[in-house]
Amino acid sequence: MTSGKVDDEPSTWDKYGVKLVSALCVTLLGIGLILIIVFETQRAGPAPKPWQQFRLPDTLTPIHYDVEVRPDLTTFVLTGRVDISVRCATPTSYVILHSSDQEIDRNSAPTVQGSDGQKTPSVTSWFLFPENEFLVLELSEDLREGEVYTITVYFRGAVRAALNGFYRSSYVNEQGQTRYLGITDFQPQDARKAYPCFDEPAFKATFNVTVVHQQEYTALSNMPLESTESRGGGWVADRFQKMVRMPTYLLAFGVSDFVSINSTTSTGIATKIWARPEYIAAGMGDYGLDVANRVVAYFEDYFGVPFPLPKIDHIALPDFNSGAMENWGLITYRETRLLYDTNSPSATVRKATARIIAHELAHMWFGNLVTMEWWDGTWLNEGFASYIQYKGLDFAEPQMNVMEHFAYDRSQSVMVDDSLTSSNPVYRPVTTADDVTQIFGSIIYSKGASILRMLENFIGEETFKKALKNYLSKNAYGNAVQDQLWAELTTAAREDGQTDLDVKAVMDTWTLQMGYPVVTMTRDYTRGTAEVTQQHFLVDSASTVIVTSELGYQWYVPLTYLIQANLANTPVQTWMAPNEGSKVITIQGASANEFVLANINHAGYYRINYDPTNWQLLADHLNGDNFEDIPADNRGTLVDDAFNLARAGMLDLTTALSMTQYLVKDRHFIPWSMALRATSYIERVVGSVPDISDLWEPYMRQQISPFYEEVGWTFLQGDYNTEVGQVVAISNACGYGNGRCVNNATMMFDLWINTNNNSHIPERLKSTVYCTAIKHGGRPEWDFAWQQYLTASASEQNRLLSAMACTRDTDTLNTYLERSRDDSLVRRQSAPLVVESVGRNSVGKSLAWSFLRDNWDFYFDNYDGTSFTMTGIVEDVTRQFSTQEDLDELETFLAAHPNQGTATQAFSQAVENTQANIRWRRDNEDKLRAWLQAQR
Repeated sequence: MTSGKVDDEPSTWDKYGVKLVSALCVTLLGIGLILIIVFETQRAGPAPKPWQQFRLPDTLTPIHYDVEVRPDLTTFVLTGRVDISVRCATPTSYVILHSSDQEIDRNSAPTVQGSDGQKTPSVTSWFLFPENEFLVLELSEDLREGEVYTITVYFRGAVRAALNGFYRSSYVNEQGQTRYLGITDFQPQDARKAYPCFDEPAFKATFNVTVVHQQEYTALSNMPLESTESRGGGWVADRFQKMVRMPTYLLAFGVSDFVSINSTTSTGIATKIWARPEYIAAGMGDYGLDVANRVVAYFEDYFGVPFPLPKIDHIALPDFNSGAMENWGLITYRETRLLYDTNSPSATVRKATARIIAHELAHMWFGNLVTMEWWDGTWLNEGFASYIQYKGLDFAEPQMNVMEHFAYDRSQSVMVDDSLTSSNPVYRPVTTADDVTQIFGSIIYSKGASILRMLENFIGEETFKKALKNYLSKNAYGNAVQDQLWAELTTAAREDGQTDLDVKAVMDTWTLQMGYPVVTMTRDYTRGTAEVTQQHFLVDSASTVIVTSELGYQWYVPLTYLIQANLANTPVQTWMAPNEGSKVITIQGASANEFVLANINHAGYYRINYDPTNWQLLADHLNGDNFEDIPADNRGTLVDDAFNLARAGMLDLTTALSMTQYLVKDRHFIPWSMALRATSYIERVVGSVPDISDLWEPYMRQQISPFYEEVGWTFLQGDYNTEVGQVVAISNACGYGNGRCVNNATMMFDLWINTNNNSHIPERLKSTVYCTAIKHGGRPEWDFAWQQYLTASASEQNRLLSAMACTRDTDTLNTYLERSRDDSLVRRQSAPLVVESVGRNSVGKSLAWSFLRDNWDFYFDNYDGTSFTMTGIVEDVTRQFSTQEDLDELETFLAAHPNQGTATQAFSQAVENTQANIRWRRDNEDKLRAWLQAQR
């Protein structure tokens, strides 16, 4: 009997049981996932609080700051109050600001006040989080999106001894009194050391600053003075006009007893130079004032964007960590970088003064008006200022022909660092505080400037200017990233006929990967063609370090070249694309016995290698009568490229050495300077090998002596190149032991000792005279220099500090190093110069290293916040390392000091350089010795 159901009808279980099982499985799976999530969460710990992140949250946007500070230059206490208007972007129950090395007033606890009269959440608690330098305010409830609030914080700190934040400096006036001053230096992360703030570049706001100070002093800030009121007891409060939108690191204020000279630009901007009263009275600010006035007007025209502030103050400081800082409207400098004594003329000092003023003024647009979004784009600020400064300098001093100096000033030295596996791109991620400070190095300044010069060279000057104007106008008072600049350049280029140019595609290959290519040109002399290839240039080709790049270390290369018969013509340009492999180009008009010269004026950031025949043709031409038809910067580049290619094993060392033979005829300081920098590698690596140094020094003396004999010591009244050429000839003739040069220098120094007057020593030759006399003299000469140093002007002190390291007496060098740690003898900003200079002395190499190693904590504690300083110390102290013993000592030190802070990359490069030097000595010492013996 059947159940009475149709056979294919599902049962109740069939209908619902499967669903129940499925639901149960899903539930169990969900529970399992929840348990996994809980387990993983517990294992990973709770979600980080917003103050545990390195970056500020984007919940609040600052609108305006009212900052009042009261620096006491008697007690060195800084007190103040800041009111910050913010807009809430995302509801939040926290206010997070940067604050470091400050006490927050517990009697006047931080508050948050709404601006609309509605109930404002109260501050329930607050605390400092030193790990990320945050001040955290916890609120009773969320702030409301879109509403504006005012945060008020009272704080107390110090007028710091360290040269950052708001710090103190001092000098001894003509009456023998010690006078103090207070000044700010906030870049990149030190505004937080003076007042609580949103201390990141994208958090721009307007500012009003009030400085309460003892009435014997003068206060300065970014804007002109608005009002002054008495605060009683000898104190006054100076309130300054409202400042335009800018990041916190550009805020500046200070108090001093300095005086000023002033002028007004052709466009109505008030300009002042501030310095010690005696320096202003001596006219040492006059040259800087003239340059500043003319260059800012030039940049207004060049950028096509008016300068937005009514005034620019330039202030010369006795103590300053870097060369200068581009605070908007109040630019700060080391005294030696801003002041120029026209009564003691020196072409090199005049150029250095004008160049740094032009650099800081270029920042008024690149960096200040338009700021990078985050520190990973710092190269946009510094690279542009480092390049555009040459435009301003050329305008201020057209007779210097400064664009001819660019390869020597900027490209040559940075290409050495950028040919290491421990280099880095100009654009690189910044995720820690150490990253921020380490990014300020030669790569972003000099490589950044070099690739921008290359960019302008292939895009055209007028197109370049048009794009910059559009970029600055569109992004004024805001922040930008490099792709926005590339877009403007591409648009301008296509408008001007370069329809196929994609600037981003080209420049990404130069900014997103480290290093640069060597372009090898191999000619077919029968067919009149050349095969051209590119590869990543590494100076240590034997390095076992593997470096990778998503772009494959290939570049878009704008290759330029000329043939021997047409050196006066416009260069031929052809593009090499990444991954193009070899490219065959036709060399129009070149005969088999004529050379081809590539990378004209070294406008491209790459090295050139040729086939042996073309190298020989170039050497033959240099040794002929018409060598000067090759541009001066290219003559220097030929020597530089040859020596670096030889270091990398890509060119025989004897070919590189042969490129120096023509120098005996050259009288231009640029090729000589570039050649001397390139060949200094030999002196560093094998200068302590007696039989080689005994051959090398006479060879170089032979090459420089005709130049020296021609220029002599008589003042040459001529153009800039003539004057600097004389300095190069004399300094190197003395350095390589020319007897007449050494005797003349020591006689001039002896006359100074006997008369206590050095007015007979030309300003431009003082460094050479001092170093030569101390090197060839004894302890009396050194002791005399030390006594002169103690009472000398700032610029004279720098010369003497370097010169005293020239002594060959190790006991004296050790004494000198010990004295450099004493603030009462050597200013803290100058102490690194001592150990660097001793490190460059072949006799002082091991002494400087031992001193740095034994006093590492001193240098780390005092200078770790300044990447340039730490990098310079490590580079100069280790540059002569070339033995296994050197390498072992270096690696032992690094193992014992795993945290090298801002010197981390410098130490990596030191290890890599030492390894390369060891290999170079192994492969080339005998070859070098044989070549030099053949020249005798």
